[in-house]
Amino acid sequence: MEQLNGNEPFTLHGSDTSIILQDFWRWAYSDLLNNTHRGVLAEFLVHSALGTKDVARADWLPFDLTSPSGLRIEVKSSAYLQAWTPEDVFSQIIFDISKKLAWDGATYASKAMRNNDLYVFCVFTARTRDVSILDLDYWDFYVLPTSVLNEKVPEQKKISLSSLLKLEPIKTDFSGLPAAVESVRLPDETT
Repeated sequence: MEQLNGNEPFTLHGSDTSIILQDFWRWAYSDLLNNTHRGVLAEFLVHSALGTKDVARADWLPFDLTSPSGLRIEVKSSAYLQAWTPEDVFSQIIFDISKKLAWDGATYASKAMRNNDLYVFCVFTARTRDVSILDLDYWDFYVLPTSVLNEKVPEQKKISLSSLLKLEPIKTDFSGLPAAVESVRLPDETT
């Protein structure tokens, strides 16, 4: 899919209008604390850290991203602050790790599973709205092979940050994310 740059105009009767795609993006996606938008933002951050900048996001894949080495990545995000809560009310950090039915474009798989090689759990750590969600110093990333979840919590659907930490994921900041992702060894690989 071709990536758009935001300057594409909306047209009416074959002529450009004063409305451009960037206007829509500003209108629809400015609230990045919103759970849905924050999740896509987290995917974008992982995507950008891995250096795959010219690839557009694809919906409906059984995983979110592919690393440069071909690892299938599922990205999950959470934050202490939510768009709909007062500033002094903090959410518990919880991630969805449930098995899913993969979609191949025509049919769903017959068996639900975790359809990826690893997870990147992204946490926006700010506890005040004075901090911009665009400030990468306030993001923590936890990288964990899917095989660990399959072994330790095979049927679990959600995991809290405290439970995740017990599984010893690789914790990193934005700049360390590529090395953390590429350091993951899959069960059939030798170290």
